Amino acid sequence: MNPETRNLRPFFFLFVGMMVWWFAPSALRRLVYEAGYEFEAPSLVLSSHMRELGQYWEMRSRSKNDLIRAGRDTARLAATMQYEIAQNNGLKEENARLLKLIGLEERPDFRTVPARVVQRRLSMWWQQIILRKGKADGICVGCPVVNAYGVVGRVRQVFETTCVVELISSPAFRISATIEGIENCAVTYQGAGASPLRVASGKIADIPADAVFPEGITRLEVVTSGLGGIFPAGLKIGTVSATPTNFADGMFRGVPVELAQRLAAIEEAAILVPVNKSVLKNFVAEE
Repeated sequence: MNPETRNLRPFFFLFVGMMVWWFAPSALRRLVYEAGYEFEAPSLVLSSHMRELGQYWEMRSRSKNDLIRAGRDTARLAATMQYEIAQNNGLKEENARLLKLIGLEERPDFRTVPARVVQRRLSMWWQQIILRKGKADGICVGCPVVNAYGVVGRVRQVFETTCVVELISSPAFRISATIEGIENCAVTYQGAGASPLRVASGKIADIPADAVFPEGITRLEVVTSGLGGIFPAGLKIGTVSATPTNFADGMFRGVPVELAQRLAAIEEAAILVPVNKSVLKNFVAEE
């Protein structure tokens, strides 16, 4: 075998491998992908635990005065949260009573599963994070993911101990929303991606041309409408500018959305798992 032929052998095997993978049954490709991911998952979880261990020892090095101040702030925050939880429970009961009076079905109830971020995939092509919760914790495809600032994303794939979350900045992410301050205006939010030179963002492209924006307000909040049946209503997505120069002519107008949180800095999120899993059937069927 001459040297030129020997140099072409890697490219030949690469081409053969690509053709085999291309024509392989989809079930086989999915099995190989899931097996590879499950093989990688323990290393991701281990690295997450190692980071937490480093944070633990960093906290141990702080003085007692710092810990006393942190405990005092935590106690104040806990007292505030207890009041808000009691107020929220009262609003839920009132809402259920009103829905029963007018004959509407109650919206799905969720249980909250906190999860740590083990890996981020933030680039021009990927807008995903991996959380340290999976099938063993009852997580399923389609579950909403939120944090203190609002919507984070939606569970895209679920494995035994981890899950992949598609962020709200992903171009494939869409959700029914409303713009606070504009009456009878249901819109669709869509992620606009991100690049190394700009922050993640989104957009709304179906605002009616005759929508009336409130005067004297420069920024309006975009929140979930609850019409999709998956995300609860009222969760913050981001903010938009109320300046008319941001809009185009035509039947519909569009505006960029500034997201509610820095996705690259998320350390922990909450997965909302519906008590009644039937609310996710339509989403899973679309997948």
